Amino acid sequence: MRLTKRALIVMVALILLLGGMLVAVNSEYTVKKGDTLWGIAKAYGLDWKEIANLNCITDEFTLQIGTVLKIPTSYTEQSLLIPNGDHNIPAIICLPNGDGPFPIVVMLHGTGSDKNEAGGGYLIAAPALAEAGIASIRFDFIGNGESNADYIDYNFTTALSDTNAALEYAAGLDRIDEYRAGVMGWSQGGTIALLAAGNNPAFKSVLCWAGAPDLSGVGSLEAYEIAKEKGYYELNFDWRTPLKLGLQWFNEAYGTDVLEVFSNSSAPVLAINGAEDTVVDPINAQRIVDASRNSESKVLLIEGADHTFNIFTGDMTAFNQLIEATVNWFDKTL
Repeated sequence: MRLTKRALIVMVALILLLGGMLVAVNSEYTVKKGDTLWGIAKAYGLDWKEIANLNCITDEFTLQIGTVLKIPTSYTEQSLLIPNGDHNIPAIICLPNGDGPFPIVVMLHGTGSDKNEAGGGYLIAAPALAEAGIASIRFDFIGNGESNADYIDYNFTTALSDTNAALEYAAGLDRIDEYRAGVMGWSQGGTIALLAAGNNPAFKSVLCWAGAPDLSGVGSLEAYEIAKEKGYYELNFDWRTPLKLGLQWFNEAYGTDVLEVFSNSSAPVLAINGAEDTVVDPINAQRIVDASRNSESKVLLIEGADHTFNIFTGDMTAFNQLIEATVNWFDKTL
């Protein structure tokens, strides 16, 4: 799965066009009463001099309450375009610092979202994985985020093709261990993750956040009939402009037994749902695990959590539990 020299040249050219050189990503910390530079550094697993140097602190004894400190992190992120047939895939790869090789997780977003996910969920998940020594690549499906393609062309086939293209790119990097690849997805992204694992044995571990093995709730039979007549059905949202679900999406959504396809995979799956999810019934987590051939597969229900694991409520308790379980799962299985 290593990239050819010609492919690498194409990739480098695209990265340069995007201005996507590797850049270190820093987090921030606001100084509170009683804080010391040594204590802050210890909490982040750093030498206090690293924080002092980054923030141009010459006197470590003069920290002021309310000062926002930049905290050096142990990863870098890179924006790029990955060519795939007649379109390009906007993607971001998050790499731990160091020589590696690191395992890689392909992150798949849900319906109407983008590569950073609802409430910035993947913006949180990618660095958390990187801090544990796990690389990730997240991208925009056709017609979402920065993609210039038309969403009417999005379907299971194109989503799987983009997923495999993202894996192939990442696996071709010297610091990535191509034999330790995982895939995760949120909602419909979980659907595609299950299909990807069932079709591609390169995926050794699977994780679903509210994965949806049945998408009839997204595209009803009535909507399907409209798509047969018009070639698409317009899907409306409260948070973004409408999307046109193409007829091919309906044909594949209704003609694909997602769990049967997934059963071809020997990879373990962790199916996580919020116990209060009203979009994807939490019972689907057990259905996913029941379809798995791996005895290590597990269900995790997070009490009190909705479909977005409460990320929009301001209470991050459930989402923090989700992130911890995600990092621990891939750390164990990859």
